[in-house]
Amino acid sequence: MSKKELFVSTVITIISLAITFTAGYFLNQFLNPPELELPVLAEAQSLINDYAYYPTPDGSALEYGMIHGMVGALEDPYASFVEPAQHELDTDTFDGEFGGVGSQITLDEEGQYLLYPFPEGPAETAGIEKGDILLAVDGQSIVDELDINVIVSMIRGPEGQKVSLTVARPPDMEEYTFEIKRENFPIPSVTWRPLEQAPNIGLIEVNLIASSTAEEITNAIEDLKTSGVEYFILDLQNNGGGILDSGLDIARLFLTEGDILYEQARGKDLKTYKVNGEGPYTDLPLVVLINQFSASASEIIAGAIQAHDRAPLIGTPSYGKNTIQLVFTLADESSIHVTNAIWWLPGGSAEDDFQLIPDIPSEEENPTREQVIQMAVDYFQTGN
Repeated sequence: MSKKELFVSTVITIISLAITFTAGYFLNQFLNPPELELPVLAEAQSLINDYAYYPTPDGSALEYGMIHGMVGALEDPYASFVEPAQHELDTDTFDGEFGGVGSQITLDEEGQYLLYPFPEGPAETAGIEKGDILLAVDGQSIVDELDINVIVSMIRGPEGQKVSLTVARPPDMEEYTFEIKRENFPIPSVTWRPLEQAPNIGLIEVNLIASSTAEEITNAIEDLKTSGVEYFILDLQNNGGGILDSGLDIARLFLTEGDILYEQARGKDLKTYKVNGEGPYTDLPLVVLINQFSASASEIIAGAIQAHDRAPLIGTPSYGKNTIQLVFTLADESSIHVTNAIWWLPGGSAEDDFQLIPDIPSEEENPTREQVIQMAVDYFQTGN
């Protein structure tokens, strides 16, 4: 072999070894990522395990406590850690449906869980009566330590599967056990009615912004129209928000054209949300009610309507939450909520201190819901 061939062969061998080493290094890093070093945390856990007089919580409870602390250390007022039972309920609520037995559960003053079945639902059909006291779910006794969210999660489950409820029925407290097949139930986010004092004015109460809310509002408007309603109150008081896209779709029902919202996410370009063509209710006589508990997606709806001069806002200033949270579901069905973006309305900016100010403010500092509704009635009856 010539010196030239030997040199080339040596270079190829070195390159091959380098590639092999580099590939092996990165493969090892991928398969065995470096552990997060938290020596003080490990030391504290060890001391608790060795010296704490009271029993140490089980693995999940201790781990959840650590995560709660980590999230609480963030400079993010809306960051949170949600444990599995509550996350399941939140997901069902914002999806707008769940597999359940069709019954409300309330906690009375004596710490008993009472059932109130929905009319013609599976619980009522099976024989559950209003005020029955829940004693057990699938044979598991309901004890004081169980949170109501855990109990609701125990009752809910896959549609079509059965769940066993044992109840005590006042006043004799005789016990009954019912096998109930779970069914898929819509969770209404909207309720509506013509007002008794003004039947030509319809009240549409929006309790949260779920995936089904825009459709429910459409159904409410059409139903009220058939009842002779001519004027409409969109009540967003005490509405803490919900799904961003649903809030945008609700605003689009009432707007003709233009921008609705500007969003700036971490590491992303500015995003603009627009009206997608003229909405079906752009000429509907409308007012929007807000108060200090109207927040997030409900503020997007009210704020967009106000920014477009579509309808007046009535009530008290809103909460002022112009941030967007991402929700990440973890391996055990718990979830982490982290602020990822900030938004502002047409005419505003990212630097503004956000809060919606009513066009027609209440003279009362903390008016009741009915007082603000009456303000809306007066607005329509006096010709604005």
